[in-house]
Amino acid sequence: MLNKENIGKRIAFFRKQKGITQKELADFLHISYQAVSKWESGKSLPTVEMLYEISGLLNVTVDALLNEDEWKNRWISYKDSGLDTKKLHALKSSVMELNSDDDTILSSNYADACLFRIDTSQMKEPVYSCITCVPGSKEKLAKEYGYNKEICEDVAARAINFTLHHGMKPVILRSMIICGNYDYEQLYLMAQTFQRICEENKVSFAGMEISAQPVNYNPTEYWLNTTVVGVQDKDKVLTGSSIKEGDILIGIKTKGIDGISYPFVKLMLDKKPELYHAKINENSSFLDELMKANLVYTREIAALHELGYLHKAFRISNSLINVKCWRDIPEGLCAYIDLSSVPVMPLYRFIFEQDMIGENVFPFHFNMGIGMVAAVPEKYFKEAIKVIEQFSECWRIGQIETDDKHKGEKVWSRGRILWQ
Repeated sequence: MLNKENIGKRIAFFRKQKGITQKELADFLHISYQAVSKWESGKSLPTVEMLYEISGLLNVTVDALLNEDEWKNRWISYKDSGLDTKKLHALKSSVMELNSDDDTILSSNYADACLFRIDTSQMKEPVYSCITCVPGSKEKLAKEYGYNKEICEDVAARAINFTLHHGMKPVILRSMIICGNYDYEQLYLMAQTFQRICEENKVSFAGMEISAQPVNYNPTEYWLNTTVVGVQDKDKVLTGSSIKEGDILIGIKTKGIDGISYPFVKLMLDKKPELYHAKINENSSFLDELMKANLVYTREIAALHELGYLHKAFRISNSLINVKCWRDIPEGLCAYIDLSSVPVMPLYRFIFEQDMIGENVFPFHFNMGIGMVAAVPEKYFKEAIKVIEQFSECWRIGQIETDDKHKGEKVWSRGRILWQ
C-alpha cells in the first residue's frame, strides 16, 4: 500500500531541489497550489497520470517518488554541485600530455605528487631553490577581460625571475589553478601557455593541476599560482657578496605592469572608467599595454653568469627605488639610480599624463618598464650590454657607490624622470 506521507515528502524534497515553489509546480500542472500542498502534507495522492507529469517536471523517475528502496538509495553526485567530472578528467588527461617528456620528470600525474630528479653531477655543492608566485591584483582584470594567456605568462615570468635573482638555474615549473566551472578550452590554453614559456626557457614543465570547485567559485572565477624549482652550485649563487663599488647597473626592459603596482592603476580606473577603453596611441590600447606579460630573463642572466660578467641580478617589482629589491647589497654600499637615464615607456607616460599621481612620488609606485637590473663590473660593462641586447633592450641606469649619507637605505636616486 502506498504511503501518502512518504510520497508527499519526496515530492517536496525534489521540488525544493529543483528550486521551484508549490505554486510554480501547480501552475506547471494546471492545478491549484492547495492540491500540491495536500500531497506534500500527506493528505492526498496524485493520480497515476499526474505522477508521471510530476516526475518529468522534477527530472526524477516515478520509482524515485514511489519506491522506498529507491528513496533510501538516493545519492548526491558531483554533477549535482555543478561539476561534470567526466569532462574534467578528460581535460586533465589532455593537459597532462603537455608535460615535458624528459629525464627530469619521473612522474607528474594530476592529483599526485610530482617526482623529479635534477642532474647535479657537475656541481661540487648543489643548492636548491623553490618559490611559489601568484599574479597579484592584476589577476582580477585578467579574468574580467579575458587576458588568460597573458596572466599565465606573467606569473610564470614572476616565478622564474625571482629564481634568476639569486643566480639559480630554473629547472622545473608546475602551476595550479583553482576555479569554478571555468571554460575548459581556456583552461587548456592556459596550460599550453605555461608549456610554451617552459620550452622557451629550457625549463621542464611538470603540468598544471586543475582544482574545479563550483561550490566555492562562480564560473568566471579562478585563482592561479606557479611554483619553480631551481638549482645552482653553491659558489655560483648570487648572494650579493660579489658586489663592488663602481659596478654598473644595467636596466633590462619588461612589458606590462607588475601586479604589485596594479592597485594604484585600479584606483585610477575607478576614478576614470573611460580609461578601460582609452588608446595610448593609434596601435595600442591602455588595457592591452597594461596586461602585457612581464618578460623572462633566463637567457640574459644565464649568459652574463656564464661569462663571469654578473655580480648580482635584481628582480624589480613595483619600483626601481624600492629598498626590498636591493636588500642583498653589502653594508656600506648603495645603488644609485639616475632617474634621468631611465627611458619613459608609452604606458608610463600615459599613466603620468592622467595627472593622478604627483611627479615626485611617481617613481616610488612603478618600475618604469625595468623588470631586472644586472650589476656588472665596470670593465665588462660594454660587453655585458652587447650580451643583453641579443635578447632585450637595456640601458645603463646607475651604479654601485659607497654610501655614508644614506646608511641602510640600499638604494638612492639622482635626477628626475624626463617626461618630455
